Amino acid sequence: MNEQIEYYKHIARETGERYLREIRKLTRILAQKKKTEAALRSAEEKYRTIFENAMEGIFQAGQDGRFMTANPALAHMQGYDSPEEFINNITDIGRQLYVDSKRRLELVRVLNEKGAVYNFEARMYRKDGSTNWVSINARAVRDENGETLYYEGTVEHITERKQLQSQLLQAQKIEAIGTLAGGIAHDFNNILTAIIGYCNLLQVKIDRDDPARIYADHILASAEKAAGLTQSLLAFSRKQPIELKPHKVNGIIKETERLLRRLIPEDIYLEIVCDDNDVTVMADVTHMEQVLMNMATNARDAMPQGGVFRIETKVVTLDEEFGKIHGYGKADTYALISVSDTGCGMNEITRKKVFDPFFTTKEVGKGTGLGLSIVYGIIKQHDGYITLESKPGRGTTFHIYLPVAKITMVETKPFSPIIQRGAETILIAEDDPSVRDIIKEILVESGYSVIEAVDGEDAVERFIEKKHDIDLMIVDVVMPKKNGKEVYEEIRKTDRDVKVIFTSGYTRDVVIDKGVYEDTVDFVSKPISQAELLVKVREALDK
Repeated sequence: MNEQIEYYKHIARETGERYLREIRKLTRILAQKKKTEAALRSAEEKYRTIFENAMEGIFQAGQDGRFMTANPALAHMQGYDSPEEFINNITDIGRQLYVDSKRRLELVRVLNEKGAVYNFEARMYRKDGSTNWVSINARAVRDENGETLYYEGTVEHITERKQLQSQLLQAQKIEAIGTLAGGIAHDFNNILTAIIGYCNLLQVKIDRDDPARIYADHILASAEKAAGLTQSLLAFSRKQPIELKPHKVNGIIKETERLLRRLIPEDIYLEIVCDDNDVTVMADVTHMEQVLMNMATNARDAMPQGGVFRIETKVVTLDEEFGKIHGYGKADTYALISVSDTGCGMNEITRKKVFDPFFTTKEVGKGTGLGLSIVYGIIKQHDGYITLESKPGRGTTFHIYLPVAKITMVETKPFSPIIQRGAETILIAEDDPSVRDIIKEILVESGYSVIEAVDGEDAVERFIEKKHDIDLMIVDVVMPKKNGKEVYEEIRKTDRDVKVIFTSGYTRDVVIDKGVYEDTVDFVSKPISQAELLVKVREALDK
């Protein structure tokens, strides 16, 4: 009996110990599970924090074209107040978000074929209808059978970068056309110097009532227009300096009004509205007139059935928000010139290219594609900005922003120089025969004696031969054998008081590269008119 009791006691102890071991094991498992759950909650919280506070957009999207998840950055990027509003409103990603729905199809195709895509750029619609540019990095999430379940990735806002790229491309195009313009400017200006010079001589020799005088006047007017076109091309390329002086902005508009009324037909109503606050801007009036004339020409062509061409001025203050929207613009006070028409307007493609060199929507032979490109270059040289608003059928408005000058404009009366004759001897150093001949003809007609030199070395030799007779030299900056500055330096070794007028048909950067600075010497830019040449010669001789 006692043995049985002891046996059962032993069994009870072993069973209790086994239960205790199991309880301890279960306790350890439960404790580990709690640690794992806590770690999972911590990891999820970290992920949620990253997801919620990331600067870039993060998303998951199903193959049905709807978002499964989206973080606040993506929602705000597209103009929505919350991810919930964004997800609930976008029921068709390709149709509602993508400006070009084909880009969405392309993105999905690449993801399905390659499993991932990097730096995929697309233009998107925002909630308010405006657009922005984004760059997408995404991957396809697949099941164990390789079937795509959904897509996930990040979205970066790159609108500002695209604007900077566009500005760089525009600058490169301007540089290209500037190189072209600079290359032809020299020869073109030499030709125009001869045409303008001989027309000036014809005008002097033909009586005002002679019918032939009209022909000479027309030739001269056309030559001067060609000279203006060359200067505009160089101004557009920013290779030719413009003369900025203080002017009242309303005065610029009113001075141009007479020319505009001649340009536009009677069925187009010209409306000019000037602000009472007539501020001063630093401007080249001739170039600003061309800006308005080019815009009037475009407006006229956009309104074949008539309409309204309106120019309005006001004073505005640009803030940092303007710079964020357009990718450029210094916060300051500006004179705003708004030029609008009620014409056919422009589509998106035209708006993007409207300032591009040689881009035109006109028929062959009716437009060069340089008008608005020149406008763009001129405004840039005024340290200003130009923006565009246009939609098909709703007309076009250009906004020109010119910095308000911090100086007061001083009224000056126009000065008409008196052309005087002379009897001095002048050495002409010019390698172009036509230019050399017309300069000689003009000087001889006005009583001067002339010695000719065909290049730099010839100029030095002629001067040494006749240095006691020569009172003035007219020297082309760019010549064979020796350039104008080298000729001047060589001659100064024998006569430090020699008087020189430099001339050139090349662009300003080439002239400076040859060591001639226009502000420190007597300089005349080609094409040269008779009056301009004779006045400059007399001024140099009388110093």
